[in-house]
Amino acid sequence: MLPLARIATEIGIVLSGANALYAPIALRRDAELEAREEDLVLIYDERLKNYYMLGVLRWVTRYEPFLRRASHNVYIEHPEALNTDIVMPFTNALVEIYAGICDGSSLCGGRQDIDSNIYAPTPSSKVYKLSDASPLTKYLAISKAVHVGVHKYSRWRLPLDVHWVPYHIGVFGATGTGKSRLVLKLVEELSKAGFSLIVFDHSGVDYVPAAQKLGWEVVDANEIVIPPLVFAQTIAELMGLSSSSTLRDYVDLATVCYDKLRRGEANNPNTCFQQVFGITQSRGNRSQKRYEKWDKQLFRDVLTTVARRFGARDHTVYKLSVLLDYYVPDYVFETMNRRNVEPRELVERALRKHVVVVDLSSERNVEVKRAIVASIASSVWNIVYKHLEPINLGLVVDEAQNYACEHCGNAARELETIAREGRKWGYFIMVASQRIARDIRPGIRGNLGTVFFSRLQSRNDLQELAGYLDLGRVTEASLAMLSRREFYVAGLMNPLRRPLLLRVDEVTLQ
Repeated sequence: MLPLARIATEIGIVLSGANALYAPIALRRDAELEAREEDLVLIYDERLKNYYMLGVLRWVTRYEPFLRRASHNVYIEHPEALNTDIVMPFTNALVEIYAGICDGSSLCGGRQDIDSNIYAPTPSSKVYKLSDASPLTKYLAISKAVHVGVHKYSRWRLPLDVHWVPYHIGVFGATGTGKSRLVLKLVEELSKAGFSLIVFDHSGVDYVPAAQKLGWEVVDANEIVIPPLVFAQTIAELMGLSSSSTLRDYVDLATVCYDKLRRGEANNPNTCFQQVFGITQSRGNRSQKRYEKWDKQLFRDVLTTVARRFGARDHTVYKLSVLLDYYVPDYVFETMNRRNVEPRELVERALRKHVVVVDLSSERNVEVKRAIVASIASSVWNIVYKHLEPINLGLVVDEAQNYACEHCGNAARELETIAREGRKWGYFIMVASQRIARDIRPGIRGNLGTVFFSRLQSRNDLQELAGYLDLGRVTEASLAMLSRREFYVAGLMNPLRRPLLLRVDEVTLQ
C-alpha cells in the first residue's frame, strides 16, 4: 500500500453525491488553511482495498450557516457583534477525479498501475492531500520521459511521455507568463531525449543568447537561401498581388527565369527561358556576369520582358514596374546575394547537432521571415520522402501568430501540413503564441496533441482549447491565480491527460 502517513495528510471526507468523475468533500477544521485549489489528493474507500482515486482539489468554498447570501440578519448591520465564538464557518470543496491507482487490488487483477477511474467513492471515504507525490511515478507506464517542472504543491516531478512528442505541442500564455523559458526548457529536454529541433527566434532575444551559452548553433536568417518560387511569392505579397491574379504568374515566371540566368542556365530548352533568351544572346558572355547577383533593376527588366512576351498590355507592364519600385525594398534583393546556407543543409545540421536556432531578427520584413520558415519546413519533407523513415525533428516557432495565422501564406500552409501529416514521420511542430482563437489556424491548433497554457488574453482562448482538449474544471478564475512560469499541461504527453499545474524549472545557462 501507499505510505499515506509519510506522503499525505488527511484533510476531510467525501460527502453524498459523489460519482466516478467528481466527489464533493468537507474539509476538517484543522485542515481548512492547508487545502488549496490545485492540490493533488487521494481518496481511499475502505470498500476498495488497495485502490486509490487520484484527483485535483477545486472550488474550495467557505460557508457559514447563518451568514447566507440570500438572507439579511442583524449582524450585517452590527458586524462588531460578531466574534469567532458565534460564527460557525466550514469549508467544502470538489475533487475532480483524474485516475484510479491500482496497488495490487483484486479490482484490477492485481496490477500496479494508473488507469481511468470507474468507481464512485463511498460517502465518508477519507481524503488525503499529497505533500510528496513522487511515489506515484512508479505506477505510470512510461518507457521514456522528459521533465520540465514540478507540480506546484506536491513537488511531483511529472514525467512527460516522449512517445507523444510527434503529435505536436502548443505553448500559450499572455505576455510575461514565461513562455520562452518553458519553450527553452522543452527544447533542452527534447534534445537530450534524442530529438532534433530547429528553433525560429522571431525577435532574436528569447533563444539566441541562451543558445550561445548552451553551445547550440545559431544561424542568421540573412544566410539562408530562399527557393526562387518562395522568393517570388514574397515579392508578389509585397507587391499586393493576390494568388489568383495573372500578374502573380508573371512574377513567378520572372523569378525562376532570373534564377536560371544568374546560374548560367538560360539556354535550357523550355518555354519560359525561350521568351527571355534574346536578352542573354544579345549580350553574350557578359550577360552571365551581369546576372550573377540579384538586382532590383535587372529583375524589373526580366519581369517586363516576360510580361510582354506573354501578352501583357502596356498598362499592365507599367503597373508591374510601379508596384515593384514602390512596394519592394532594395534590401530584399540585396539580402538574396548574402544567402549561402541551403535550407536542406540547415536541416542536416540540426539532425547532426540536435539544436539549431535561426535568428529571424535580422530580417526586417515579416514576409521574408515567413518565406524562410516555409522553405525550411518544405525541405524537411524532401529528406523524409527520400528515406521514408521517421526523422524525429521538430520546428519550434516562436511568436507563432506571425507564421501560423490564416493570412500567413506559405508558412502557415507548410505548418498546417506538418500538423496534419507529420506525426507518422516523427516530424512535429511546437508553436508558442499569446493568442489561440484568432492567431493560429484551425488546422494547426486542432492537431496539437499536448498544450501548455497559462494566463490567456481572452476567455475565447480557453473556450477554444476546451473544444479539443479535456480541461476539466479549469476556468478563467483558475488562470487568474497563476504566477510567472506556472503552466497547466494537458493532452497526450501528460500521463493523466487532464490539466496539471506545473512550476517550470529554470534553465541552467553555463
